[in-house]
Amino acid sequence: MRYTYWMATGGTVIFVDVEVGGLKPDSPIIEYAAVAVQSGTYRELDAIDCKVEFNIESADPKSLGVTKFSPTLWEQYAIPELDAATKLARFLKRHATIEKVSSTGKRYQVAQLAAHHAEFDASRLAAWFRRLDLFFPAVRSALCTEQLARWFVEHRQELAPPYDYKLGTLAYYFSLPTTPDHTALADTRTAVELARTITRHQRARFSSAA
Repeated sequence: MRYTYWMATGGTVIFVDVEVGGLKPDSPIIEYAAVAVQSGTYRELDAIDCKVEFNIESADPKSLGVTKFSPTLWEQYAIPELDAATKLARFLKRHATIEKVSSTGKRYQVAQLAAHHAEFDASRLAAWFRRLDLFFPAVRSALCTEQLARWFVEHRQELAPPYDYKLGTLAYYFSLPTTPDHTALADTRTAVELARTITRHQRARFSSAA
């Protein structure tokens, strides 16, 4: 999968976040969220979040400690991973706006993904779908708010850079109204707010320079 800096296109962008039970490539996805927004304005259109059943023996206890994993909550709300992946696929297809053409000439649409540190989230989701033998209805290039923030600071040399580019650090740096808490939906909405805030700053700068 490839990752791009950013782009301003019409249509819909779907921000995603996954919480995992470890840092190994085959560590289980235990929770995900997806928020569909209007491209350019980042107005929220739709959202889902899902807790996923997993074998706790395959997870790293340290990673589970970072997430908000609770055996009680997962027992009550988690669904089988095939059902969870199918639920996400339906959401992506519902908000797909990028047109593609198959090798047989058939037209279809896929979703534009975005995430903070997109390389991690998008690649985990793509690998998850491959393992479950499901079509992943998203373009190969995922937009990355971490890279968006890095370029913003690079272009604004008068600004002191943040300590790092973790989502929580950037939420404080940009005084965002939302903060990440290692739950998938809160982290996803914080990434959306980060994109919205940086875009607003950029447009204000361009307007003042015109």
